[in-house]
Amino acid sequence: MTITTKIIITDTNIITDLSNANILDKFVMLDNVYISDMVKNDEVNYDTGNIDIIQKFQTIEATPEQISEIFQISREINGLSPYDIINYIITRDNNAILATGDKKLKVFSENNGIEVIRTLKIIKLLNIKNIISKEEAINACMLLKNNDCTRIPKKEIDKMIDELKNDLVNC
Repeated sequence: MTITTKIIITDTNIITDLSNANILDKFVMLDNVYISDMVKNDEVNYDTGNIDIIQKFQTIEATPEQISEIFQISREINGLSPYDIINYIITRDNNAILATGDKKLKVFSENNGIEVIRTLKIIKLLNIKNIISKEEAINACMLLKNNDCTRIPKKEIDKMIDELKNDLVNC
């Protein structure tokens, strides 16, 4: 994955997790991160995270053609919301990476050739690109682990912490 590929945030779970991990401000600094206008306007609120930081995300809008495609796909696929479908379409049409915490959308997108990243992969990406240190990445993971609102399984967080600690020792 290159840092120049557009990353489309498709739901508030990613934003909330990164906010709870105290690294949302680092993620928004990337010039290739976008949020769909529908998610930004309809789903983001004060519970999502710091609104001032969230407003800094670049917005990407769906075209009328993309919106009409929602209905075609929704007839073929059960279990995805109209928001999920439009974010999949926007990501597909922009050859972008989809950032989601939604398992159904992840599976559907990957099955249709879309690269998907989730919160822990974003933390790793920020570390690899030297936007945050390994210590900051470990701290972000610890904050998520101790937060009851995250949907990320604790064993996945522990695995990431162990990988980061091993990397830190082997540097």
